Amino acid sequence: MTLTCKSWFIIRFAIRYKHFLLAVLLGLSVLAFGLGGIYLHARGSLESLVNEKANIASALLQNTMDEAHIAVNKATPLLGAACTPATAEELKRISVLSPNIRTINLVKDDYVYCSSLFSRTLKKNANTHISIDNRLFLATHNYFNPNENILFLSSKAGDRYAIASIDVHYIKKTLKTIGQKIPLTVTLNNQQRVTYNTFYSETKNGTLIALNSRDDEFTISSRISQQMYLDYMLSHLYIPIYLCIIIAIIISINGYRQLKRPRSPQEELRRAVEDNEFLPYLQPIVNHQGRICGAEILMRWHHPNQGFIMPDLFIPLAEDTGLITIMTTQMLTSVKSYLLQNQHYLPDGFHLAINISPGQCNDLLFYNDCLSFMSAFPEGKVKLVAELTEREFIEDTGNAALLFEKLHNLGVQIALDDFGTGHSSLAYINQFNIDIIKIDKSFTHLIGSVDMPSHIVDNVVDLANRLNIDVVAEGVENATQEAYLKLRNIQFFQGYFYDKPIPPAVFIEKMQQQSDRQARLSADLSLNG
Repeated sequence: MTLTCKSWFIIRFAIRYKHFLLAVLLGLSVLAFGLGGIYLHARGSLESLVNEKANIASALLQNTMDEAHIAVNKATPLLGAACTPATAEELKRISVLSPNIRTINLVKDDYVYCSSLFSRTLKKNANTHISIDNRLFLATHNYFNPNENILFLSSKAGDRYAIASIDVHYIKKTLKTIGQKIPLTVTLNNQQRVTYNTFYSETKNGTLIALNSRDDEFTISSRISQQMYLDYMLSHLYIPIYLCIIIAIIISINGYRQLKRPRSPQEELRRAVEDNEFLPYLQPIVNHQGRICGAEILMRWHHPNQGFIMPDLFIPLAEDTGLITIMTTQMLTSVKSYLLQNQHYLPDGFHLAINISPGQCNDLLFYNDCLSFMSAFPEGKVKLVAELTEREFIEDTGNAALLFEKLHNLGVQIALDDFGTGHSSLAYINQFNIDIIKIDKSFTHLIGSVDMPSHIVDNVVDLANRLNIDVVAEGVENATQEAYLKLRNIQFFQGYFYDKPIPPAVFIEKMQQQSDRQARLSADLSLNG
């Protein structure tokens, strides 16, 4: 099945950042588990709080109902008497002694004929008409307040009723004071309701908390929505939430570090290759006139925890694991991008050397890297030099000879690095078409020494001259060494006397400065001429 570009990118991203993604997943799992626990705690706490508030509201409303019962029971004996001033005064006295009761009224044939508000008999009209269907009910009544519901509690004696009126405003204030942001509802046994509305919209979904009154006359209820649970969690449990987030981040970071920590040096090396932690440094090579005519690519490992690691500590392992091939490709690709952008600062025939190990001579992968590199520059602009190291034997000299032949055809020169320190230097000169010998720095350091004369350097130079092989002196650290080597007609020099290995950007700056100096010198010569 053919992968789309988007699918390929996702797969590559997942592979490259798998440790990061796993660490993030671990942190999110811990966060989800922690927030889930906090949410469950918030549910239990809010439900307990709502239950507590419903109990308080039920108790207060039950006290009001008890007052109303006592009041109508006291008024019931007055139903048999006419509405005289004495009767009205008694109704007023009963109402006054009941602080939560608004009025006490006597009803006959669905009309109020006597009330605690008046000292006279009331006439039958639309204002005094009232329908009593239940013992406890809500109704609007023109006589009391035509625009709002009033809660009535009735007691029947024959065909007459004693009713007590309770202000619904009092009930709503009670629900508001107790519930605060929690919506509480009073539902009568005839399904009539009094609700205190909060900024939460009424919903039929959610957890229902309901408490019945002592005589089942009413029910106090509240329905807790999902939004109420979340708001309660955020407003009351924000400290545990912050702690949970911090703990999840810490676990994610530690998890990432543990996942990135290799179980072996080989795995650490592979991880570093995948993360492009190996950086190219360039050490200048100067000619007999002291001008930079080339450079050697030296690899540095920029470890995220240990800083820069010298190549002697990781190159042998890279050669053993075969990762040196990929690392060489990375170095050439990186340096190519720098030089391409600044090739106008480079002199023609600029020498660029890079080390290859004997293990890289068994196939043509290095040849492909060189072909890609050389084809990016105009012909003759850059001359690539492959420096053969001697840390391993070349097991298959046939493949090596084929590789070197193809490299020569491409214009790549072959150099023997650290000549004289290994066990195969002379054998390689005899087997392969070697173009350059690099005198090892350990021999260069012998120059000027009293105890160790410099005959070895003389012999190497003599051998190179007899074989018509160019010589590069490594490890030049002072003027005495340079003068001695120049007397032996050595044309190329490398060492800390000229410069240490430097980042490509810094190397380009030096090449720019040299190019500017050469341009000024040429201009001066033209003027003088």
